[in-house]
Amino acid sequence: MMKQTTDLLIIGGGASGLAAAVAARRFFPAVSVCVAEQNHRVGKKILATGNGRCNLGNDGSGTQNNPYSGTMCKYIPEIWKNTKDSVAFFREMGIIVRHEEDGRLYPSSNQAASVLDALRITAEQEDVFLHCDSRVTNITPKKSGFSVQIGDESWTAEALLFSTGGLAAPKTGSDGCAFPILSRLGCKMTQMQPALVPVETDPGLLRFLKGVRVPGVVKALSKSETELAAEQGEIQFTPHALSGICVMNLTAKCAESDLKWIEANLFPQDTGEQMEAILWELYAVRAQWKLEDWLTGLLPKKAGMQLLRSCGILLPFDAPVYRVNAEELKNLAYLCQHWRFPVWGRGTWNEAQVTAGGISVQSVKRDLQASFCPGIFFAGEILDVHGICGGFNLDWAWRSGQYAGKNAASWILQKRIGG
Repeated sequence: MMKQTTDLLIIGGGASGLAAAVAARRFFPAVSVCVAEQNHRVGKKILATGNGRCNLGNDGSGTQNNPYSGTMCKYIPEIWKNTKDSVAFFREMGIIVRHEEDGRLYPSSNQAASVLDALRITAEQEDVFLHCDSRVTNITPKKSGFSVQIGDESWTAEALLFSTGGLAAPKTGSDGCAFPILSRLGCKMTQMQPALVPVETDPGLLRFLKGVRVPGVVKALSKSETELAAEQGEIQFTPHALSGICVMNLTAKCAESDLKWIEANLFPQDTGEQMEAILWELYAVRAQWKLEDWLTGLLPKKAGMQLLRSCGILLPFDAPVYRVNAEELKNLAYLCQHWRFPVWGRGTWNEAQVTAGGISVQSVKRDLQASFCPGIFFAGEILDVHGICGGFNLDWAWRSGQYAGKNAASWILQKRIGG
């Protein structure tokens, strides 16, 4: 059996792991660093972000006050204070960042591969050993550090940094392999579920809506009809689910809530009275038109047809508009702003962009070191933090990686001096 050694072993070569490796070596070059990645190459998940463009961060200029959720959020202010933002972090690697709508940040090349190449080449330049096809199967704490089984190799390390991600997008390697190992060591996790996913609903309410996109405001409601969160954006309809960034953001904001309804307001700019007035105006102008064409120009035709059915107007679609009575019109006006869809479920891990839940703040100290085992550090999605769409989750990856990498390397040197 081959035996290897390193000062800091980073388990997981994704966004946070590579950021941790670069930061550890740049600030403490006396500490050797190895990244153990189970895939054939590092950064596989980075290539899928931003539809291949890599939405690598957000400058916060167009977002709500709090884009993050999770027990680890309490540490975010200190982490942000002591790390470089995405623009500065990548500028040091030669990546020019472009600002787009809602504060989103992208590489000027518009290619995720550019971001990964910059991270990989910088890590290699800093003498980080990238050890791919390397799955960690067991960890044993020792007096002087850790014994780690990686395939048929036995490694020793003074400190470990877990950056293996969560459970979202398992095809990229985020399969939760680290959680059983950490659990045996005493680590506590919050419940994990897929976030930034479509919301499954009654297919009968989506009969005419496949492929339709409509701007509006969506609200998440509990069983008691309490409003849990609201988002504005483009609502997308599939045969079995509601989707679009605004809907997916609700699944991130309400990951731990009893989500029972999604309510869509297709005309948030209008009052209820104004909505009725608009429909009466169209009623007067189009009284002789076919019912299926009544709302043409106000909404996509298929959306209008589904609204008519959902509010109980069961006339044939080729019937004239004037056959709709006042009560039915009033119900339609209400539904235009209060269209409810029952939540039957959430998207799968394969559809998820991020994991809600993870290693709890109960198991992690302020420096992102484990409270249950000195010398183990964490970064990225493995921790109980997740953000909404728009680059926030990669922001967390880069910055928690920098912070944990520096602290782990510093801890190693302080231990040597103290020892």
